Amino acid sequence: MSHSRHPERGPAPALEALIPELRRLTRRLVRDPAGAEDLAQEALLRVWSRMASGDGIEELKPYLMTAARNLARRMRPPPVALTEAPEPSAPPEAPRRLALREVAAALSRLPQAELRLILRHATAGESYAEIAAAEALPIGTVMSRLARGRARLRADCGLPKRGPAAAALLPGEDAA
Repeated sequence: MSHSRHPERGPAPALEALIPELRRLTRRLVRDPAGAEDLAQEALLRVWSRMASGDGIEELKPYLMTAARNLARRMRPPPVALTEAPEPSAPPEAPRRLALREVAAALSRLPQAELRLILRHATAGESYAEIAAAEALPIGTVMSRLARGRARLRADCGLPKRGPAAAALLPGEDAA
């Protein structure tokens, strides 16, 4: 006998026995634990109401699971038009790549003497004294060539005269 034909007994025991399996299904359908619990409760409520109203449900388990799947399908948000889509959570790579190309082009236009010193200082991390010793130059010459090279790079890249260059090239990033 179907539970819906005898409402005096009620559908509670049969539905209660299916709750663990229903919860497993809703967790697979909705990856959010709270959302999965809401979905399970909504499916139980709909099936309970149908059974209490006297509508016959021949096989309770498949009916309940199908109800949960149908509800999950209806709960999914509609696709968003690209014009209404939220901004990406990660910044796009294009501005960074363009900035790096601009710097590389500006470096290629520097005089070789300035370029060599800037690269030693920026990439190798050598101090003014280390560069002066390696290049057999007075430390003052190293300092002035580095200053002239930096000034040319700033002007060529359209950067402000003061402040970290990385902050101007890549806004929103911490300059090291």
